[in-house]
Amino acid sequence: MESLLFPLLLALLAVFMFMTMRKQKKRMGEMQEMQGSVTTGTRIQLTSGLYGTVIDASSSDVIDVEIATGIVTRWNRLAVMRVIPTEEAAATYAGYEAPESDDDDFDALADDHDGDTTDSAVEADDRDKRDDK
Repeated sequence: MESLLFPLLLALLAVFMFMTMRKQKKRMGEMQEMQGSVTTGTRIQLTSGLYGTVIDASSSDVIDVEIATGIVTRWNRLAVMRVIPTEEAAATYAGYEAPESDDDDFDALADDHDGDTTDSAVEADDRDKRDDK
């Protein structure tokens, strides 16, 4: 029985390593495909965390990225971490302000405290709950 245990463990280790390498290779292929498909006008995020718009993608090795109005820098294509979808692109510009959200959360908080949302009202509620115990 013990003589079968070692080869079985080796086989399990080999299968695990094979699956891990396969998954990693697939992920690398997807990343290289995404980096190669970057075109002019695409909004991207670089591995440094910097957002920019591709100005020139004619070279197979480098791309020119506008990181601010009139400021163009040259980057290796491998520095592209992800392509920003069009619907999310506005949020990557400096000075972006998120649209107003519903006030439902604030209304629920106000109802809990009878219209008084100050810290003292919250503290008074906490004191009342402790006194009831």
